[in-house]
Order: sequence, then C-alpha cells, then structure tokens
Amino acid sequence: GRVAMIATIGYVMPEVFRFPGCEDFKNGLGALSSIPVEGWIQLVGFVGFHEIFVKPRQGGMGSWDLGFGTELIEGIPEEELERRQTVERNNGRLAMVAIMGMMVQDGMFGKTPFAMLASDGFWGPPVDWYIKDIPMCYGGAACAMKPASSRISRTALRAEGKMSPAVPFLKYPEPLEGWVGGEKGFDPLGITDALDVYIVREAELKHGRVAMLATVGWIATDLGARFPGEKFQGFSTIEAHDKMVEAGIFGPFLATIAAYEVYSGWLFFEGWEGRINRDAGDFFLGKNFLPKDPEQARLMRLKELENGRLAMLAFSGICTQAVLLGGKTWPFL
Repeated sequence: GRVAMIATIGYVMPEVFRFPGCEDFKNGLGALSSIPVEGWIQLVGFVGFHEIFVKPRQGGMGSWDLGFGTELIEGIPEEELERRQTVERNNGRLAMVAIMGMMVQDGMFGKTPFAMLASDGFWGPPVDWYIKDIPMCYGGAACAMKPASSRISRTALRAEGKMSPAVPFLKYPEPLEGWVGGEKGFDPLGITDALDVYIVREAELKHGRVAMLATVGWIATDLGARFPGEKFQGFSTIEAHDKMVEAGIFGPFLATIAAYEVYSGWLFFEGWEGRINRDAGDFFLGKNFLPKDPEQARLMRLKELENGRLAMLAFSGICTQAVLLGGKTWPFL
C-alpha cells in the first residue's frame, strides 16, 4: 500500500514537475525504456538497500514501524491512532487499485492520466474494440456497446459535436440513440457510458412503475380509502408500514413481491443475453393495450417513462412533506 501510494504520486507528478536533468525522460510506462542503465542501477541499489538494511524499529509499535515518522504518533489517544492507521490502510488499498488502473490505461491507449483527460474527457475513449471479443459481449447485449442498428455512428456524432437537447451544455449521450426517450438526450451523469442502456432502462421503468403505484396509493389512503377490515382502519399513511408489520401482513406481502422479482429477474437475464425477444421493462403484461401504430406505441412508452420519472420525484416529495409537516395528509394545505 505504501509503495503504491508513492508510485501513484510518482506516476502523476512528472506531468507537473520534473527534477532538473530529467526533462527528457518519458512518463508512465514509457519511463521503462527511457531511463538509462545507470539509472536502473541506482534504483535497484536503493530498493535493495532498503529491503536488506531497514528493519523494524527496536521497541517500536510493530513490524510495520520502520522508524520513519512513527515517533510523531507516539503518545496520541488510541482512538486517534486507530483512525490514522485505518486511513493509511484504506489509502494504500485505493492506491494499489489506482496504480494498476493507470498502468493498464497507459498500456492500452499509450496515454498518461492527464493526457487521457485532456484528449478524451472523464470517461475516456470507446473500448468496443477491446471488449468485442469477450464471449458475454457478443452482439453488444451484455456490455455497454453501441447497438449496430443505430442510425448515427459514434464517429459521426463526435464529428458533428451533437449536444443534448435536454441539457444543452452537455454532449449527446450516444448510447441512448434509438431508445425511447433517447431523442431528448437526458443523461447528465453519463451513466449510460458505463452501463448498458438495457440495464438502466429496466431499473428506471421498474422504479417508475412502483413510484406511480405508490403515489396513487399514498394519496388514496390520505383521502380515506381503506381495505375492509378492522386492522386497516384508524391510522395514517405514515404509520401504515409499522401497523402492517404488527398485524403480520408484511410476511405474505414480501412473499408476493419475491415471486414477482424472481419472474422479472428471469425475464431480465433472458432478454439481456438475447435468448428471448424482449424489450427492457417488458413483463408481457398489458401489451395488448398498446396502440397498433408503431409511432403511437412509441409515444405511449415515452409517456410511461416520463410519468414514472415524475412519480419518483413526487413520491419522494410526498413522504418528505408528510413527515416534516407532522403527519398532515395530502394535499398538505
């Protein structure tokens, strides 16, 4: 971990600062071929001396105490010592992942971290060429690869500099091309650059549908609608969860949800891996209500998507407002 932290800093710093006489040395993996023989002799000698002659400090705090700065933490409270040691371990673990990532990036694309950020932005260049031969990525169904049927190529989009209609100061999210709602280009966090659109659309539709049901259900119970039976009477919507747990209703309720989740999970993986012809969020329930005209069906799907997004915000707001206002019911006037 300590070596990785030093290596990570050393990997980045040459792009900002170089020691006098080292201006011609390459950075990153390029340094392996540009350091002269006498430089390698010095490095091997320094590391070897450290490994052979530097031993744990006599009477120190443990085998990790080599006497370099540990005297600064002697005598501090146990809680503070544990906190600092935890910080060092966590930073070391992070640095080990970081240095490996930077070396792989340098080897694959021949660019150091700052050079990659300057030329290709935060997410970096496309990796379709690298992952296309991975078995689970065949056809692009299981990886964040652009569908082959897209009408606008990645190169064309970059050349045109197409911007997002929904967020005009951001680039158009290319993976959304061809999906319902994709024409609006709303993906400000760039999630679809990291995850397959099939996955995020599945999650978005499921959460949106649950939120629409939850919003209607909350308003209905606030207005007085109840199931028949004494156990469903005499408490507010905020208290409903705890009351249903006390009444033993949540056992069957969770079992019912689990059955739906098993079914939906099976459908998701079958569709994601291309074994069945299934759109994201399609549970083969109610599709007969969609218009026969493809354009009208697309508009209906778009309405469901947008209403689901609105319902997720609405339900969050309803819950927050109900609690903050001390149990007032909808419309909270």
